[in-house]
Amino acid sequence: MLIKDGDLNNLLLKSLAINLKTRFIFQYFMELKIPKIDLGILKQKKKPLHIAINGSNISDWAEKNGKEEKEAILKNTEQIKKFMNYQIKNEIPILTLSISAETDKEVFELTNFFKELSSNEDIIEKKVRVFIIGRWFDLGPELSDAFKKVMDETKDYDNLFLNFCVKYDGQEEVLGVIKLLATKAKLEKVDLETLDTQQVKENLYTSYFTPPEIIIEPSKTYSGLLLWDSKGAKIYQTRKHWLDITTSDIDDAIDWANRE
Repeated sequence: MLIKDGDLNNLLLKSLAINLKTRFIFQYFMELKIPKIDLGILKQKKKPLHIAINGSNISDWAEKNGKEEKEAILKNTEQIKKFMNYQIKNEIPILTLSISAETDKEVFELTNFFKELSSNEDIIEKKVRVFIIGRWFDLGPELSDAFKKVMDETKDYDNLFLNFCVKYDGQEEVLGVIKLLATKAKLEKVDLETLDTQQVKENLYTSYFTPPEIIIEPSKTYSGLLLWDSKGAKIYQTRKHWLDITTSDIDDAIDWANRE
């Protein structure tokens, strides 16, 4: 069936509208300053450049342990703070945390946490730049504004990088890039004949970050966290729920990865 010019224009407009929300996130990554990291020292200390940790569903932990949802949500916040402090103390250049935002109570607690994050003394002193990755713009204006605020107020920091995956799905991220590149191809902005993996990488949420060296999973299966960049990463399975993971587990994951 032949597609008329008018129909094609409508198709492109719809496709652009679909991808608008995806592109909306990318603006926060365009001015990223690559961290000045002495790779020689990192290798000598066997310190990973990028660690990613997948957070589990909070309600599962509460049900399994006979706890109230409120207690699980507060423990979730403590976990985030614990791993953030671990990154700062150990000077891990990039830390990515996938966190839950499934219920209104979780969203409320996250809103309070992120409202205060940009004024956190450690964030300011250690110049930690914060990024929010995923389809978080559907979580409501108050949390979205808190996300924007912390990203804007840390945008000039380039010592350490702290990523939060919120409403993130690895397959959806890759699918979004495919749709975006297809739209660009229709607009003759991309040549499909010369399309390569680097162009895909450049359109990911994490386009400016080095891939993770270690992905810590609380379950027996891989969740798809940072799916495109997961090639070559060592996946460490703790068999613990996200809320039960400790900093010692991270140390064990690093030791394990160094032995492999």
